[in-house]
Amino acid sequence: MVFSLASVCISYIFGMIVSTLYIRNLKLVGAGFFWMMWLTQITLGSLAFVTSIGTEKWLSLVAVLVCSTSFALAVANRKLSKSLFPKSEIAGYLISIAVLILLMILMANSSVDGFKVAVESARLIVGGLLLGIVTTTMLLGHWYLVQPGLTRKPISKMCIACIWILLLQIGLWLLPMSMLSVFTGEVSDGWGGTLGYMWIGSCLTTGALLFVAYKALQEKSYSAVMATTGLLYLAILVVNGVELIPRAIFS
Repeated sequence: MVFSLASVCISYIFGMIVSTLYIRNLKLVGAGFFWMMWLTQITLGSLAFVTSIGTEKWLSLVAVLVCSTSFALAVANRKLSKSLFPKSEIAGYLISIAVLILLMILMANSSVDGFKVAVESARLIVGGLLLGIVTTTMLLGHWYLVQPGLTRKPISKMCIACIWILLLQIGLWLLPMSMLSVFTGEVSDGWGGTLGYMWIGSCLTTGALLFVAYKALQEKSYSAVMATTGLLYLAILVVNGVELIPRAIFS
């Protein structure tokens, strides 16, 4: 079972890049938002690099280099009126996504074997989407203060996407090694089952916060966006429990 700061950071980076690419294709927000996202991802990659050892250190270095290169392409496309490679920024996103998926598969392969590699890889990828998209949605909510006239559709769709991804990730954690074994007592969490119940609470609370955040956007007042952003702040706190509590138990 993969459970380290490096794996968490790389998962976050993956989900943030995927969600940022979605926002990029909408062409609604300014370049500053995307530069902020790339710098955040580079910071997470650097944190993973300085805190990891062995293979994970080199995997983290690859993540930093990929994000840095993509950030450079984004800046170049913005600064040059006509880039020599007009689609290089999108290519940077796609290459980053592909590399990060490969990194997560390598991490999974280093900790488990057989069919478990596929399950663990899926958990890392879907978990990364969940963590990263919730975080990006919250940051996008803040960007409405910079560009008040933005349509609410992107943040609304991202809230719904987070709910579906949450359900998928819960389903993956019910596959062997399964959280069900914690509830039946086959696997001890070291706290008499408390961590298992905390995981259930995290799942339910995350789902509820995401749903309420989505419904808040249906209010016409501008404060609805601020309310959604605040709810997403709380969602970030509890969504980590959905992904990290099982890893803490099984590791």
